[in-house]
Amino acid sequence: MNRREFVEKSAFAVAGLALMPIPSLAATPYSGLFKINPVLSTPLNVKFIQNGLLHQKAYEGSCRTGDLKGLTYEAEKKSFESMFGDLIKELQEVAFPEGIILKNTGKANLYVEAGNPDIMLNDDQIKQFDTDAGETDVYVVCGGGCSQFTAMKLGERYKKPVILTKTGGWGVDFPPSLRIKGLEGYFTQNWEQTIQLLKLMQVRKAIAETNILIVTNFPDELPRGVVSKISDYKYLKSQYGIGTVFINYNDFFGEMDHFQNTSANIKASVEIAKALIKESSENNMKEEDVAKSVMYYMMVEDQMKMNKCNAFTTECFELCSSMNPWKRRFTPCLTHALNKDCGYPSACENDLNALMAMIVEMYVSKKAVYMGNPDFDIPGNTLNVHHSVASVKMKGITEPAMKYGIQSFTESGFGATLRVDFEKDAGAEMTVGRFDPTAKKMLMTVGKIKSGGGMYGCGCAQNVTLSIPDTKKFFRSIQNYGHHISLVYGNYSDDINLLADMMGFQVEEI
Repeated sequence: MNRREFVEKSAFAVAGLALMPIPSLAATPYSGLFKINPVLSTPLNVKFIQNGLLHQKAYEGSCRTGDLKGLTYEAEKKSFESMFGDLIKELQEVAFPEGIILKNTGKANLYVEAGNPDIMLNDDQIKQFDTDAGETDVYVVCGGGCSQFTAMKLGERYKKPVILTKTGGWGVDFPPSLRIKGLEGYFTQNWEQTIQLLKLMQVRKAIAETNILIVTNFPDELPRGVVSKISDYKYLKSQYGIGTVFINYNDFFGEMDHFQNTSANIKASVEIAKALIKESSENNMKEEDVAKSVMYYMMVEDQMKMNKCNAFTTECFELCSSMNPWKRRFTPCLTHALNKDCGYPSACENDLNALMAMIVEMYVSKKAVYMGNPDFDIPGNTLNVHHSVASVKMKGITEPAMKYGIQSFTESGFGATLRVDFEKDAGAEMTVGRFDPTAKKMLMTVGKIKSGGGMYGCGCAQNVTLSIPDTKKFFRSIQNYGHHISLVYGNYSDDINLLADMMGFQVEEI
């Protein structure tokens, strides 16, 4: 089977980045047309370990008090086994996020011989976890005397993140013991904090499994519309694990010439266009022109799958100058919208700075992210963001679709864009972000929707206006970052700050 035959026969298989099978399209509403990016539920393997401290004999002293009957070895052993049983029951009741996989729960204890000042942690208490160490992403140690020492030894041996949880405030003693060695240690006080950390470790792992497809003729040059763009691809890979795959216009559109002329792909593009139009509240486009934009989306999805990518960007100015959009009657806008609705980060204008912020926001929130150009009203303390790449799953990728209309990007009637009414969400919070050209810093603020616009009109008409804490300061700071910014519904400031600590980038929060 040659490459083109493979494309024809497998482009719509339910796997990886593929669309769902063609027969189901006509009967499936827009909200269920496409397969969600599996990286959003990247598995994180977590091993919980109950720690204990057992004494050979019963006695009181400077760190040990109580009824001697409860201080015998037998009593402490019984209590330790009871705590272990309670932990197993609790783990069965906790609602962990999708993708958090619990390994077999373990237990380890330190031991004190009467009269011996050395509090011992025998090697076999740690080495017992070697059997599944290769499959474990993070260890969580739960309470018990001197548990920070056990947690430290786990981190030293396995070089994996370790969380010490559900102890007194003294547990904060633990993280420095690993961090000073360049290892990861965390202290949490309750399930909420523990789950937050696990979720963010899952996000970090998902980011490291992200590969960006970039369609460009100029991989080593700055896009003419985004001269602040991140261009150190090696740093993205070494620091965050993010890969990049480049395809030039001749190769991409050469493949598209064949792709768009196969009967199966023509049929699918029309079916998807019909579904999009049927679910829309209003539409000013011909079905055949919506199908043209869908065909470009399908081609991007096919190339993402073929190149094992799960994020996408391409230029706008250079793409427009190539006249491919004019000749084929599409713009990339619908592709970006549909990609994001399925959980695949997708950014305009080959802007990796906005795409990086989008990846962070999307993976943290499990929501589609809006991006656009900023305008600043310093006296009014507002920020306006405009582009025509609104998605309909901005309230949650697995949530019902927002109401949307379809408008053409061009006056000629081609270039499908989805428009949503931000005005209806006045007062809702949105987290705003962009990375700087070094990919080492992220600018972030949280604002509230004041108004929305651009339900009609050509070009980058869709827009949302936010009240933000300090527009003047934001205006001054963004000049170190560049112009497109990414916005997600909700306040994710705390999550992003914690994730930044884990991943090694800075956050400038305003």
